[in-house]
Amino acid sequence: MTKQQSRELGMEKGVAVEIEQRMVRLDEDLEIMERHATDVAGVEEEEADSMRRWDREHKNARLHSVPRHLKHVR
Repeated sequence: MTKQQSRELGMEKGVAVEIEQRMVRLDEDLEIMERHATDVAGVEEEEADSMRRWDREHKNARLHSVPRHLKHVR
């Protein structure tokens, strides 16, 4: 085996180890999310409502002061 082949093999092993570590971390994160699924869903719903409210207020403030013929022109 040449030095280059040996180096490539070492790099492949290093990449495989890094991928395995990331997969373990993802599994742990998913486990946490599954344990707290109801809390996550509640927060997600609150954030969606907040974003809809902000969007509506932003559009109201912005579009009501624009002349009608320019409202939907981009």
